[in-house]
Amino acid sequence: MGLSKYVGRTPRGYDSNTTVERVASHHRWDVDVERRGDCSNCGTELELREKHLLVTLGERQRRGGERHYLCGQLCLDEWTDGQ
Repeated sequence: MGLSKYVGRTPRGYDSNTTVERVASHHRWDVDVERRGDCSNCGTELELREKHLLVTLGERQRRGGERHYLCGQLCLDEWTDGQ
C-alpha cells in the first residue's frame, strides 16, 4: 500500500475538511541554489536536494492546496496521528 495509505488523513492542527491529497518521495536539485525547508512535523531543517516526502493538502471543496515537506514516513505518521 505504501504512501497512498495517508491519502484522506487529516494532519494535526487542521480541521477535518483538510486532508492529504498526495504523498510522494521527493528531492529537488538546483544547480545554482541550495534550497531548504522545515519538516512540518518535527521542524528539522531539510536540504531539499536530499530525499524527503512532499505532501499536498487540500480542502474537501477545493483541490491543490498547501505543499509540505516531511523528513520521512515516521514524521508523516506522527503528523497524521497514525490514523
